[in-house]
Amino acid sequence: MNKLDNLSYYNQALRIRELQLSLSASNIANQDTPNYKAKGVDFKTQMDNLAGGQSVALLKKSPRHFSGMGDYGGINIKYVNGGLVKADGNTVNEHFEKAQLINEKAMYEATLNLSKRSADSILNSMKFQ
Repeated sequence: MNKLDNLSYYNQALRIRELQLSLSASNIANQDTPNYKAKGVDFKTQMDNLAGGQSVALLKKSPRHFSGMGDYGGINIKYVNGGLVKADGNTVNEHFEKAQLINEKAMYEATLNLSKRSADSILNSMKFQ
């Protein structure tokens, strides 16, 4: 992988991590909403798809479904089974989601740092040419 590919890879990872942060925050905000289903992203599967050259797109089970390209940039959103279904049908596990949010924040910051280093490396190599 060359430096530009690395930067692109990190930027894709940031998009996925950013979406997971947003989904976790939304899940926590909706923990008391009846019939709300917790959502998330399978980071490894999404990155494997990108590394394998596969296009990343939402699964459409009906012709009436939107493609989702504008909303999530082709990242697959899935329902998360936190091991808890409340009597009102809500599937948000507050403790799981809070732990997920903390973990994703740390992973986002680490990926952002890698992306910044990659960009700095590209800029430095351009200065010496």
